[in-house]
Amino acid sequence: MPTVLFTVKATIPKDQEAAFNRWYNEEHCPQFLRFKGAVSARRYRAIMPEDRFQYIAVYELQDEATFHRLMESEDFKALKADYDAHFAVSERSRAAYVQVWP
Repeated sequence: MPTVLFTVKATIPKDQEAAFNRWYNEEHCPQFLRFKGAVSARRYRAIMPEDRFQYIAVYELQDEATFHRLMESEDFKALKADYDAHFAVSERSRAAYVQVWP
């Protein structure tokens, strides 16, 4: 079955950026990786100014069924609530993609 990439793009106020990166790396990504069917979690910082978002987190899930199970889970609700509790002022965008090749 093809994997799914779930992405979350975010822009964070400059004064919260260090705390955001520390929290994301040390707490948020490890929490995500405990979800059954999570394959990987990676984060990137934009280096081209064409995207209005500074950061993107790319989460890989084993298949589309796992992605839908995540979206409906208490785990995902907790992940979102934790993000909002720490960084509600950030701008973010979510998207998901199913692998089409190879």
